[in-house]
Amino acid sequence: MKKSLLSSIIILLALSVGATTVQAADTDTSASNTGDISIKDGYGTDTNTLDLNNGNYGVTVTASSAQLYDINGNKISASLNEGTSWKTDNERYIGNEVYYRVSSNAYVDSSDVYFYQPTDQVVYVNGSKPVSLYDNSGQLIKNSSRALAPGSYWRTDRMITVDHITYFRVSTNEFVSFGDVQQAK
Repeated sequence: MKKSLLSSIIILLALSVGATTVQAADTDTSASNTGDISIKDGYGTDTNTLDLNNGNYGVTVTASSAQLYDINGNKISASLNEGTSWKTDNERYIGNEVYYRVSSNAYVDSSDVYFYQPTDQVVYVNGSKPVSLYDNSGQLIKNSSRALAPGSYWRTDRMITVDHITYFRVSTNEFVSFGDVQQAK
């Protein structure tokens, strides 16, 4: 028997040309169910995985060591080192957890990484005042004299979205808010 979720879960993946929305469907509460979140794929079929645009996304490990798991969420004897980046082509939902595939049968827990979309562009800092920098979790980098000067140009290689706000990476773990920059012409 399927039971409708009380509220829809919406996952927004910021894309350079717009946004893709995936809306959660129903969860199966029968005895055979693993508790997975069920989402609709592009064909309207229930699934607990989401293919990610032919691997045009990545994850960077933020934990000191990120345990890897198999397709069913069982630990395997491998882990990823902090600061390493990996391509991902699949997002999987097991219970209340989200995992990203980083190899054929190895998934990393989303709580150990940040998810990004690669980009290759130059951004221009808007306004007449320096703009603040943020870390990969969207937190303002406090107690720092670092900021981006107005009118300056910065190369960016990744975009992340945190709490519906898009950021561009301008340094190893420094991001600028989409609202503070524009694409350079």
